[in-house]
Amino acid sequence: MWMPNVNRFTPRKHQALMAALREEIRSGRLNPGDRLPAQRDLSQAIGVAVGTIARVYRDAGAEGLIRSTVGRGSYVARRADAFIAAAGAGPLAGPVDLRINRGLNMLDPPLGPALRALADAGCQDLLTDREQGGERAHREAAAVWLRRCGVERSAEQILLTAGAQNALLLSLSACTRPGQAVLTEELTYPGLREAADMLGLDLIPVAMDGEGLEPDALERALYAHRHAAVLYTCPTIQNPTTTTQPEDRRRRIAALAARHGLWIVEDDIHRLYADDPPPSYAVLLPERTFFIATLSKVVCSGLRLGFLAPPEACLRLVLRRILATLWAVSPLPAEIAARWISDGTAAATLRAKRAEARARQAIAAEALGSHAHPAGGASLCSWIELGPEWTSDGFVAAALAAGVALLGDASFRPLPDQGRRRGVRLGLGAAADHHALRRALDATACLLAQGPGRPATAT
Repeated sequence: MWMPNVNRFTPRKHQALMAALREEIRSGRLNPGDRLPAQRDLSQAIGVAVGTIARVYRDAGAEGLIRSTVGRGSYVARRADAFIAAAGAGPLAGPVDLRINRGLNMLDPPLGPALRALADAGCQDLLTDREQGGERAHREAAAVWLRRCGVERSAEQILLTAGAQNALLLSLSACTRPGQAVLTEELTYPGLREAADMLGLDLIPVAMDGEGLEPDALERALYAHRHAAVLYTCPTIQNPTTTTQPEDRRRRIAALAARHGLWIVEDDIHRLYADDPPPSYAVLLPERTFFIATLSKVVCSGLRLGFLAPPEACLRLVLRRILATLWAVSPLPAEIAARWISDGTAAATLRAKRAEARARQAIAAEALGSHAHPAGGASLCSWIELGPEWTSDGFVAAALAAGVALLGDASFRPLPDQGRRRGVRLGLGAAADHHALRRALDATACLLAQGPGRPATAT
């Protein structure tokens, strides 16, 4: 039981408890998945009012330090340094920072020429109010981009969003109600947890294997959790494991969704890095699939522009959700994106980033050998499945001591105490150059070869 050195005589008890909890997590004395005492039990043990304890747990949850679920209790979510990175507070000083799934920002298109062209053409009208789903010209450009993803939609069937995270939130809010559940891979995109928490949705992890989500496990989950309304999945170069679901598996999952009335939110932001990916769920089951694409990883992350193709029956409802949350996407980044799509800048940037991602995958394959999961394309990440000699927390800590910052599986678990997969994700696109990447990967490979308790260095 966590027993902080705080009692009824301690001044500013809330601040003292928060500081104690942060330090316990930072130091590793509390680890991801560790259960915290019930609020009333801790209150009685240290003599601090239960209302103060409740406020500490609430604020710690808001910071991402702990996760609380009704009926299950409160658990440590992930290490403080991992949360800080995920929240965008900037890289650690010193180590080669491979925590974030960055989209090779050094290859982003130059912004100056685009802004000068807009200024020459007269762009004052880009500061006026626009339609909720985006201007027609911008949606037509989005339709061109979705065709590149293998998804045929008219401009009227596509909505512009403020990035993929916003598209995820809009999709979930349109096809669920509070108290229902979201099924997802047992390791998944961390932003899903925040969206589900905001909407009052339960998360249910579903087992994976080397080909992604297991259809049999999904079917068992559907029968066991009747309140499940939607499947969130990243089927192509999955985050974090980099698996890609084969076509036969997608067809089985689509058939299950159709039979059980399950919605699918398909986060396919890595699709354009894959080599000849299978058909998307938006093709296999368009009437029940929310398809999400974005320019973030493949062109430019700073535009914060996403393309959402919802089921036809949900289009008007998603428009209302856009109205309720942001009114409309800013037309300025949408105009820049549309110009880059139409003049070939976006496609050229994609080619350059695919080539660089492939080069970085080759460096990872050479350094890590059989430890690296084969991504099946020009993935921006690499996933290492850990053997029984390592815990993921232990490996992350050892890597940090060796000069490499990674994220372990705890950062990707929908629930802190469930799931069998153990490993670490390396963001290959985060390193500044090939030299820094090779240095970090060599140190990681050294750790894997030597095992726990032996020093490794990123030299």
